[in-house]
Amino acid sequence: MMKILDKFTRRIWLLLIFPTLAQAEPILNGIATHQELGKERFIAAVYSENMYNDPMALLASTEPRRMELKVTANRLSARRLNNMWIEGMAINNSATALEQHADYMVEFAGFVKKRLVSGDVLTIDGLPGEGARVSVNGVEVGAVESDSFFTMLLATWIGPVPLSSDFRTGLLTGGNVQPELLGRYRSITPSPERVDEIAAWSAPAPDPGTPPEAPPPEPKPAAAVAVATPAPAPAVVKPAVAAAAPTLAQAPTPAAPTPQPEAPAPRPAAPKPEPKPKPAPRPVAAPPADPLLDEDLLDEDELDEDGPALTAQSLLSRQLYHSKLKRWTYEYLKYPSRAQKRGQEGSVRLSVVIDRQGNVKTVSAVQESRYSLLNREALGAVKRATPFPPMPDEVQGNEFTFSLPIVFRLPD
Repeated sequence: MMKILDKFTRRIWLLLIFPTLAQAEPILNGIATHQELGKERFIAAVYSENMYNDPMALLASTEPRRMELKVTANRLSARRLNNMWIEGMAINNSATALEQHADYMVEFAGFVKKRLVSGDVLTIDGLPGEGARVSVNGVEVGAVESDSFFTMLLATWIGPVPLSSDFRTGLLTGGNVQPELLGRYRSITPSPERVDEIAAWSAPAPDPGTPPEAPPPEPKPAAAVAVATPAPAPAVVKPAVAAAAPTLAQAPTPAAPTPQPEAPAPRPAAPKPEPKPKPAPRPVAAPPADPLLDEDLLDEDELDEDGPALTAQSLLSRQLYHSKLKRWTYEYLKYPSRAQKRGQEGSVRLSVVIDRQGNVKTVSAVQESRYSLLNREALGAVKRATPFPPMPDEVQGNEFTFSLPIVFRLPD
């Protein structure tokens, strides 16, 4: 009780001395890392005016809040980043809320135009009455004039189905963060050159009707009467082993050439033997893979410009279909009895690809729990759920890829 009073008294004392603190920036509430396929992608942080451990209380708050993402992977494509938001909103919000915010989601998906790289910082500020302000490396790239839209974005991190249970727990520590992780987080800053690149995203495109500016005229050569700049002294070079050739003044008069006897006619050269065929090269082991040539390159660095443009209707159809696939899979999910007896809990996230008829083409674990029983059951649920509901006509393409989060949690 005394600690709570001391904290409250200290805050009041600071506000009396520094009244501007009443409008100070939000305070760090928690930090968490996000991994996919065993590799860390980014470090995330949530800020708020007050400290929270309860996700529902933070989502219901009307105070300024902030989400910040610092990239630690070599690259994070715009497609992958937008899929994270689109899928997270589909999983954590009702169909009515998705329908109401579809236009905002299309607008938001266009803010990050190209891939992010290691050291980039994506910041989303939720300001009451102003909506969500989005910036990359301190450069504002867009804004959505909706307070509720920011709350939907925040739900993708701390809502009922977050990126992972550990991820949500790390963001809800009430300011009690690990010093080592905090040090890593604070050390990530973009370079000035990268900031200039991001600023170019919002630069207006040149008018195609405007002719390009003529290059500046080349400087004319100096007049003959101008004083010439003395040339630099030649570098000292050691003399060669052979004697130097005499100068023109010292060169002797050449003597008359002495007639030489005629050389005998050259004999025809003997034919060269044909070269023996070279032995076939032995197979050589392939060089080690470039660390950059991993699954990151399977993602498009930019949004698919050749594909259909993202519209509110197409995005909404995709989100509703994703929600349907999630609910469909949960009908076939079982909690292994041995895992329950052993008190095993955890979360698994799968990546599933289906064709238009709902048949599974591939399934892989993006994130696994610590327990093999839970990991096997998650894959088994997908197998039992096949075939999935077919792709609706509104969702284009020959296949549909979706993320499937499965949380195993024992009742309290």
